[in-house]
Amino acid sequence: MATNYLISVENLKKKGLIHQNTDTKILGTAIVRVQDMVIQPATGSPLFRALLLLVQNDPTGASWSADYRTLMNDYIVPAMVAAVDYKAALLQKEKITNKTTGHVTDENITTATKAEIISFRSELQSDADFYLQRLIGFLKDDCGTLYPEYTEAITRTNHDLKKESTGISVFKTWMT
Repeated sequence: MATNYLISVENLKKKGLIHQNTDTKILGTAIVRVQDMVIQPATGSPLFRALLLLVQNDPTGASWSADYRTLMNDYIVPAMVAAVDYKAALLQKEKITNKTTGHVTDENITTATKAEIISFRSELQSDADFYLQRLIGFLKDDCGTLYPEYTEAITRTNHDLKKESTGISVFKTWMT
């Protein structure tokens, strides 16, 4: 089964802080994890699946309604970009091999100090938290008018994730 991305790696590199030469495989993994662990709990499973289906059927968004284009372009994509920037800041520094897990170094870049890295990641976390809160607030304010799948998530059970009403617990849990 092919993986559907709400944002392409190329678009992520254009909109975020991630450099163009960053490993596409790592970024693809980061996108999927952010989708599953941050975006799906924020939107609820029914709306999340509806968005994945929209992207699968029309990756350019040309046939989407204006409401879904607004949701994706103004809320989902900024939240994803900020969260993937945060996630990738750690993933790009570490490497898992068959012999060890360690730090990646590059002769063309000077490694930041631990304090600088902590400060940078804190700023990235703050950005990601802001965009997630904005997304959840937008969906809550809509009350299921434009996005009925969002209110459907209240009553769904079984394999559906219960949607997060604030984003704080989802994001803080994911970030630690």
